[in-house]
Amino acid sequence: MSRRVRRNLVAYLMLLPTLVLLGVFTVYPIINSFMISFYNWDMMSPIKRFVGLQNYQHILVDPLFRRAFANTILYVVCFVPSVLLLGLLAAVLLNAKIRFRAAFRTTLFLPYITSLAATGIVWSRIFNGQYGLLNYLLSSLGLHGVDWLNDARYTMFNLVLFGVRQNVGYVAVVFLAGLQNISREYYESANVDGASAWRRFRYITWPLLSPTSYFLLLLTTIEAFKVFLQVYVLYGESPGPNDSGLTLLYYMFNEGFSDYKMGYACAAAYVLFLIIFIFTLLQMSLSRRVNYSA
Repeated sequence: MSRRVRRNLVAYLMLLPTLVLLGVFTVYPIINSFMISFYNWDMMSPIKRFVGLQNYQHILVDPLFRRAFANTILYVVCFVPSVLLLGLLAAVLLNAKIRFRAAFRTTLFLPYITSLAATGIVWSRIFNGQYGLLNYLLSSLGLHGVDWLNDARYTMFNLVLFGVRQNVGYVAVVFLAGLQNISREYYESANVDGASAWRRFRYITWPLLSPTSYFLLLLTTIEAFKVFLQVYVLYGESPGPNDSGLTLLYYMFNEGFSDYKMGYACAAAYVLFLIIFIFTLLQMSLSRRVNYSA
């Protein structure tokens, strides 16, 4: 046995535990759930009835699925630009030479590593229509309080605000890492040429930050499509008044674990995968035009 073969064998043996865990807990569930999507199964009975594409066909005509899809798209459209813009603004401010910068950075990042369930309980108290902190602040300003959690008009506002507050710290830290990788020589040359702050940002910072921006755009879009826990911790078993907070992941959860239609829920999961895949391809196509054109 040659030395190269021995080295490769040792490498594969060291990777074997990881490959086994990956196969058992990732690859097998993916394949198995895809197969289940073609069956009618309630998780209780060992018998699975093959229905072919019936689950997928029913999804396309289900008005509740269309409502969940519309709510999810609305959340994505509101959440992604908000968290990226606020994260970029926070990163630019933190990149400046200010006092207590490390403390501000830690404070901004802290909600991201805090338990979402615990944060949700606090936010449900803040948005409470009777004794919530938000209504107390509004009343102190002479404004009428709002029943935030029981009015369908404010459901998406609550979810987006909650999601942005939870994720803006992570976005800011990633943007900050991208800003600190930009050479100071570009800014020094621009200062010599008398470029304004806006022109430095427009022609130096933003083009060189485009790979980081694309990475965060892709990541936050995928996370937005998977919104679930925010809805659950704020509204419990009912996804907001008149299903105003029903999202695709919440829809799958209800179908699988409340109505015990696991085959149908798996089919919905792969429809969601297809939707995210299409959006990812669109963003990749856009990135090829934007990232390297500046």
